[in-house]
Amino acid sequence: MTSFNSLRLRSALAVGVSTLAISAMSAPAFAQATAPGDFTIEELVVTAEKREQALQDVPVAVSAFTSSQRDVVGMTNIQDFVNFTPGMNYSGTDRISLRGAGRNTFYVGNDPGVATYSDGFYSASSSELFKTPLFVERTEILRGPQGTLYGRNAMGGAVNTISKHPAHEFGGEIRASYGNFDHSKVEGVVSIPVAEHLRFKIGGSQDEQREGFIKNVGTANDGGTIKRTYFEFQAEAELGDNATAWLRYSRTGWDDTTGVGDRLSNTITPYDTTRVFQPIGGLLPNPQYGYATANPGVTDPYKMNTNTNGYGQLRGNHLLTAQVTYDLGWADLKYIGGFQQYNYQTGGDYDGTSRTAAIAIPGMAVPYYPDQTTDFNEHKRYYSNEINLSSKADGPLTWIVGLYQYHEEYAQQIQLADPQQTQLAQPLTLTGALAAANPSRDFVDQNARLTSKAYAVFGQATYKFNDAWSVTGGLRYTKDQKDGYESQRLILLSPSVASGFFAFDVSSDMDPTKAGVQNFRSMSGSWDAVTGTLDVDWTPDHDTLFYGKYSRGYKSGGFLLGTLAPQPEAKQEGVDAFELGMKKTIARRLILNSSLFYNDYKNLQLNLQQLNAAGTTSANNFVNVDAHAYGLELEAQWQPIQPLQFIASYGYLNTEITRGCCFYDPADPSALLSSAKPKGGTAVTNGVLLVFQDLKGSQLFQSPENKFAFNGNYTFDFTPGSLILSATYTWTDKTIYQPFKDPAFEVPAYGTADFRVLWKDADEKYSVIGYVKNAFDEQGYTSTGSTNPTAVFANPNPGLVVGGKAYLQQTGVAINRGLIQPRTFGVELQYRF
Repeated sequence: MTSFNSLRLRSALAVGVSTLAISAMSAPAFAQATAPGDFTIEELVVTAEKREQALQDVPVAVSAFTSSQRDVVGMTNIQDFVNFTPGMNYSGTDRISLRGAGRNTFYVGNDPGVATYSDGFYSASSSELFKTPLFVERTEILRGPQGTLYGRNAMGGAVNTISKHPAHEFGGEIRASYGNFDHSKVEGVVSIPVAEHLRFKIGGSQDEQREGFIKNVGTANDGGTIKRTYFEFQAEAELGDNATAWLRYSRTGWDDTTGVGDRLSNTITPYDTTRVFQPIGGLLPNPQYGYATANPGVTDPYKMNTNTNGYGQLRGNHLLTAQVTYDLGWADLKYIGGFQQYNYQTGGDYDGTSRTAAIAIPGMAVPYYPDQTTDFNEHKRYYSNEINLSSKADGPLTWIVGLYQYHEEYAQQIQLADPQQTQLAQPLTLTGALAAANPSRDFVDQNARLTSKAYAVFGQATYKFNDAWSVTGGLRYTKDQKDGYESQRLILLSPSVASGFFAFDVSSDMDPTKAGVQNFRSMSGSWDAVTGTLDVDWTPDHDTLFYGKYSRGYKSGGFLLGTLAPQPEAKQEGVDAFELGMKKTIARRLILNSSLFYNDYKNLQLNLQQLNAAGTTSANNFVNVDAHAYGLELEAQWQPIQPLQFIASYGYLNTEITRGCCFYDPADPSALLSSAKPKGGTAVTNGVLLVFQDLKGSQLFQSPENKFAFNGNYTFDFTPGSLILSATYTWTDKTIYQPFKDPAFEVPAYGTADFRVLWKDADEKYSVIGYVKNAFDEQGYTSTGSTNPTAVFANPNPGLVVGGKAYLQQTGVAINRGLIQPRTFGVELQYRF
């Protein structure tokens, strides 16, 4: 019997074969103002292949979003880019994925699977996607491996944010908005020509939301408040007749309670109140033991109950990037370079309650203070340099060659503490001797440092046989080197000592042959790869492009630094990607773009929560699995009449792990679910039976099977100006965030609707925008939060008997969820001069 999913896939493939699919949502642009009935959709120019080309002529699956489109549709945050880009997902904690490739950890030593760029300068963060349309000309999202021109860590694709440059005439713009949650934003830019061939641009913004999205019924602050500042300075000049130079400096500061990656997250399951010690990974007594107050997040995920203020602070975020182009006549010689550094800190309440007073724990001679905190601190600085030479001849051959260099220094510290528990300040060794003092009273203290270096040489050429046929080939050689250091200290509170209540240093000893606990180690590694692409294009007419391509992608191997993981190093990733695409313009009023792809991943890197080397707490393993992904991406833009425009996108993505064994599921450690796939034996820890499982057949993380987005907008033209009515609906399928067939890691499908009204005067000096996002206040989840779901074992325990032996029986799961923003609405004023 044929399943519904099989029928759906067959239908999708039929559409893909008949239209060769839609794969690059061109940014909707307003039609050229001509005689009534005589208009065309404006052509969009992109730099996806590091030279200016019309979007419809580029044999790459590109979603491009201009600033004007973002104003009409209402694309104001990173989730909006995700909604309109097939195959793209964002889970919070700064994790982007495309077509199943990304990363599922924030630990030092591993890289993202999607390369992000700011004006061609590589960044390991997606922070540029938070910038508003006032500062951004367009955003280009290239789907599929981009290992030739973009190189390292572009397994899933690349994202490039292109700034608005200084204008040749004096002028600027001021924007101000106010909305619910007491949210205000003021921003402005001004271009200043100071000479015929020299001009500056200065801009900045202040964004503050004083009421949080997540209401705190405890004594601490709400979650989801915002306070952000941004400043930028640009200089652009013509250096004689043949050279141009452009430089941008920006500085960003955050004081949020949204936490790392602009996420919202909350615990949505009941407190674990019956068990004194958690049997897996519990270093301290359960801080929720005996708590009589119910978790408000169970009935309303936008409510929490904590007593420690949450914070997310970005400090010292300086970015400097520059481009210099010299016209040699027969070619352009271009330099792209940049430097960025920042310090990011986030933290707050770790126990998930508003408890502060000491509580009595059975068998403990001293009171226990359940008030726990978490702090995350990272420093990063990196710079890169690229020189490329691209041809300018009008002949059949065009080419580009280049050299690339990257250097990064990264430090991270993660601390979990119980500030009131005095015993933590002076722990003992397991032999009873005094261990090193612990004045900050941390029970987990993880430190990691990393130095990364990368070098590459690349080249790509296109040869046109005639007006209809061309072939493109490219190669890139990349060399990566990483040197890292990590340390971890773990302190266990134990009531099992007859003389009282003690703290013990139970850190993993990485070298038992030496005296003392060697809770640190150094690691280094190097990786290299040859990547490339081969593409055949057929252009039967001016309005049609068919392409078939093969691409090879690469991501360097790496480490999980800071956890002293039993398996801390992963091999380099590789992908062989095959794609068929079509870009079609019909009657200059309808654009249909499509791609049908298959990606074969080798050694895809995963971070899986397991036990640490000492067996005392949960740790992380860095592992490799094989997988494949295939799918169909469709995008369209239709302007049947001049004032009416429709934009739509759809993505089908099927992912499957083909090799990966053997690991236990932290949310189902005994493999009790019917979907579990036991393989690889068992282990026992603190009375819990751990059953290892095979991941073969599981989905990849962050890969919803279906998602679509639709926008319709209509422009009314009057003598005083124009009025635009805009409506958007987006829907995302259920999504899993760990590679186990376990509903605890899965978030349900959700859809949201947005509405906007824009008024612009006839001289285009003034604009007024009214908006409502998530108009029907739908609840939706964007991830499983910053912590993985974990098993709960109630006490008294029903018990689990396997093979005649008794073990603890799992009774529930503690689940944290990332949340979409609730309904927001407001008004924005724009003034141009």
